[in-house]
Amino acid sequence: MSEPDDALAAAPHLRRFHELHPEVPLVVLPPERTAPPEPPVPDDVLDAERSATDAVLAMLLDAVGTAADAAAVRTLWRAGRVDDTVVPVAEARLPLAAADEAPSVAGPLATALERGGWTLRSGRSGAARYLEGARGERTVRVVAVEDVVVVTVRGRELPVPTATQHRLMGVEGEA
Repeated sequence: MSEPDDALAAAPHLRRFHELHPEVPLVVLPPERTAPPEPPVPDDVLDAERSATDAVLAMLLDAVGTAADAAAVRTLWRAGRVDDTVVPVAEARLPLAAADEAPSVAGPLATALERGGWTLRSGRSGAARYLEGARGERTVRVVAVEDVVVVTVRGRELPVPTATQHRLMGVEGEA
């Protein structure tokens, strides 16, 4: 649309705003170009990404000397940030005997992540202390609250058909 009137004709709410406030200049930008959707990945790529996510969590548990069966570990699929994508998420809850044990767990985790080439940042949110790591498209978040340290590994976001997304996430309905 090259003419201002064309843009206002295509957007009645902008036209009405312009009528009520002619002194306010309006700028209408062209629509953003969107990249074509990525083709869905095959099941073997999904399995490999889930395994890679689990391997990062296992490496971190090993760094603190906790076996996967001693921690409350779970891996699940979540919806990605973009429609028709999924992301594997592995999580472990490491119970602490006392809140002052958190640094003895977080320290080895930070060291393992640094050695693995992860970019780290730490901070505090209310009573919780956290450590975040990123390497490529994968992320790790370690949160210490009172008597537990929660380690969450988020894998890469992968495009899948809606039916596959529902199957992975356990959504009933469309198949």
